[in-house]
Amino acid sequence: MGFTSTLKGILEMRTIKTFMDDRIPRGEEISAELIKAIGSSMVSIIVFSENYTSSTWCLDELVKIIECKENGQMVKVIPIFYKVDPAEVRHQKGKFGKHLKEHEKKIEDNMKKVQKWRKALTRASNFTGHHYKGNYGPSEFKIIQDISEEILSVKLDCTKISATKYLVGINSRISDVIYRCLDLQSNFSCTLGIYGLPGVGKTTIAKAIFDTIRHRFDGSSFLENVREKSKRNDVVIQLQETLCNEILGYRNLMVGSTSRENNMTIERLYHKRILVVLDDVEKLEKIEFFFENFDRFASGSRIIITTRDKHLLDTLQKYCCVRYYKVKALNVHESRELFCQHAFGRNRPDEDSLELVNQFIHYAKGLPLALKIIGAELYGKTNDEWKSALEKYKRYPNGDIQEILKISYDGLEQPQQEIFLDIACFLKGEKKDFVVDILTSIYCNEPHHDIKRLIDKCLIAVRRDGKLWMHDLIQQMGQKLEQSRLLCYKGAPQVNKGWNAIRGIAVDLPEERNMQLDFKKMKNLIYLKIRNGISEDLEFLSHELRLFEWYGFSLTSFPSNFFLQNLVALRMHGSHIQLDEHFERYRFKSLKYMSFRDCKNIRILPDLSVIAPNIKELDMSRCENLVEVHQSVGLLEKLELWNLNGCKNLKIIPRSLQLKSLRRFRLFGCESLENFLEIQQGTEILVLPSSIGDLTSLSSLHISSKNYTDLPSSFSKLQHLRFLHMSNWENFPKALDTPGCLPKLAKLYFCNSNATTLPEIGSRFPQLGYLNIQGCCKLQEIPRLPPSIKYVDARNCYSLDSQSRRRLLSQFGDMVGLPQNLACVMGPSNQDSLSEMDYDTSKIGSTSEFEMDVASEFETDLASKFPLDWRDSYELLLPGTRIPEWFNHQSVGSSISFSIYNGLKSSAFALCVALKVEIKSGCRGPPL
Repeated sequence: MGFTSTLKGILEMRTIKTFMDDRIPRGEEISAELIKAIGSSMVSIIVFSENYTSSTWCLDELVKIIECKENGQMVKVIPIFYKVDPAEVRHQKGKFGKHLKEHEKKIEDNMKKVQKWRKALTRASNFTGHHYKGNYGPSEFKIIQDISEEILSVKLDCTKISATKYLVGINSRISDVIYRCLDLQSNFSCTLGIYGLPGVGKTTIAKAIFDTIRHRFDGSSFLENVREKSKRNDVVIQLQETLCNEILGYRNLMVGSTSRENNMTIERLYHKRILVVLDDVEKLEKIEFFFENFDRFASGSRIIITTRDKHLLDTLQKYCCVRYYKVKALNVHESRELFCQHAFGRNRPDEDSLELVNQFIHYAKGLPLALKIIGAELYGKTNDEWKSALEKYKRYPNGDIQEILKISYDGLEQPQQEIFLDIACFLKGEKKDFVVDILTSIYCNEPHHDIKRLIDKCLIAVRRDGKLWMHDLIQQMGQKLEQSRLLCYKGAPQVNKGWNAIRGIAVDLPEERNMQLDFKKMKNLIYLKIRNGISEDLEFLSHELRLFEWYGFSLTSFPSNFFLQNLVALRMHGSHIQLDEHFERYRFKSLKYMSFRDCKNIRILPDLSVIAPNIKELDMSRCENLVEVHQSVGLLEKLELWNLNGCKNLKIIPRSLQLKSLRRFRLFGCESLENFLEIQQGTEILVLPSSIGDLTSLSSLHISSKNYTDLPSSFSKLQHLRFLHMSNWENFPKALDTPGCLPKLAKLYFCNSNATTLPEIGSRFPQLGYLNIQGCCKLQEIPRLPPSIKYVDARNCYSLDSQSRRRLLSQFGDMVGLPQNLACVMGPSNQDSLSEMDYDTSKIGSTSEFEMDVASEFETDLASKFPLDWRDSYELLLPGTRIPEWFNHQSVGSSISFSIYNGLKSSAFALCVALKVEIKSGCRGPPL
């Protein structure tokens, strides 16, 4: 078999349609059939052998190929120099020149034709091609293999499956997936799961990735809408047939339904390095056949799955290695561009439409589905029509958007749907533990499994602060589904029947207004959330009530006939309530959360051990007239959070603190405490009670007082303390100046103090990562910090000596891993090392901010150029006016530009900003 026949056979095996002129009868002129074939081809392969120019047919064919390439009809021309020196083709030497001279003699009257041949030969020889030299150099097989890869790349570039017109923000996401998740350079096989919110762009990203990398594989297939196709009984056979047709190149192959035939079908795929995308997968059993023998696929194969259900990806772990990629919503800039493309047909809005555009962007919250649909609906409309549409969307969500979002809800079991609706209508933004306690009380079982299912289905998420989050449009969908059992008070409620069906009330008024609500008829009311609503006629509340949240409650006490034995959370922020003898008669056995924040009428917090013995969180912050806390509160064994911040007139708190479960204690701004006065060396001083050392579960503590001089020696017993905020202390407490006194402390705020020195922090707090000492105007020295440090804020520390600043910068440079002699990609090179830093401290009224923060949006742009373990954050803020010289690419002004090239191997990146600021309050330095 000759070279061209072998090449043709292998290309056809790789599903590349070929046309070869060997079956066309040859005459003096090339046929119309050949001209048509050339004109319709994306790629032409020209095999230059030593006798190529002897054929005028071949030369005319070459001229046509070059014409098609130059007028854009053809994508690529690949010359193969088969045992021929490319220079002979380019300059028509050797046999190439000899044959052309012979042609010149035969057609002396048509020299223009010969000149076209010569020009075409020169042009063709300048294309990038392949040179087969015979016994040395690349083998025929290697050249054929390279050519097939090259053609596949061209073919796939021209036959992209992604037909999305506007692809915004796609490049950074594709790079992130390819470099971070797929690792195409490695030879192992793996599965990548792409998951995220409905409508966030999972399929769009998968298609773009498929188009980008499919040419690197022996075969590829994109199986779209698997969820919809799964409704058919023969879905498995259908998927197998598609795989065989697209990857193996068989046309109209019919796969049988027997197990033996299925195995034979899959067996044909095992010998190829394949790329398969399974789009919108909902149930594992529909694709399980594909993964049961996943380890038998050729090395380097990649399977990509898009799904709304992360748990499905978890289940796949039993078959293969699964990597995860969660698609994030678009940022504000990307959202604006995508919305404007659909709403205006361009990237930016008109000036007079900018405010409206921003409102729609805020409404869509980065969801591409919503941005596209709403943008397209608004195209060509006036501003008045836009305003009207915005108000309509807020009340009546777009049906097309809701239909797609609701698919995930429909896939839930009935109890999970109930929980989803509860979260959407009443519990979004609450801490997960709070939600669990509420739902456990309602449904009589802990909902951890159901909440996890909602998370896996991307309907909700748990933020870093532990709060449940839900996209606004998904929340709007849930509220729409629950509207028959949800009363959102806007003016007079239009409810004439079905009061018993009301499950919850949500009222949020901009200012105080009277409400007419007949609570007596709401026997099944579970959630009550009211802000600024006034209801004088409050004689009854449902015994089923779990959440009572009434901000600005106008009554001074609850009615005497309230019987809220199932109540879990009581929140009365800014209310007129008084915790008087009426309140003391209540017994809230199920109550776990109590908050009277900003209640000005409360003077005494009564005996909660009787009223609410199972309380977990107690918030009395900013109760300015609170004077006394009952001693029993110090004995609540289940109390986990106690907030007394801002109780400026508080004088008496429990002397005995036996709160074994307390994890967070806030005593910030309580300047009037009296019951901890002690006599030391003849002087009456204020100290914290020694029983604070008994709070062995404490992890977070806020304390501030200009009167405190030290902490009790028992403070070192707080071995689990991780966060300590101390403000307005005269000096650093001696009780903390002991090696290893707080071994787990991670964050320390020591602000607005007159201290001049700090202890050896590295040995006292070996795990410290965050140190904030801003406003310590007299502080002169900062000792070397522990290796765990990542953030230091020393703003307004104007007395800090240059040695401390130099030491801090040097330590941060070492931790980031900066080389001793930095050389920037652009700008002059500087040979100063980290130890040779120069500062001008003559103008200490200014502030420099030194930021080495790679966890920002900047990280996203560079994600593909640095290894994963580089992504860490370090930040240092210091007084001064000069940027160190080892930052060798500098500029004056509000911006700086520099280049990052692909070959950059550095594992660190340092940014420095010098800012001149005016200090309006607090400690001041010398005048500017």
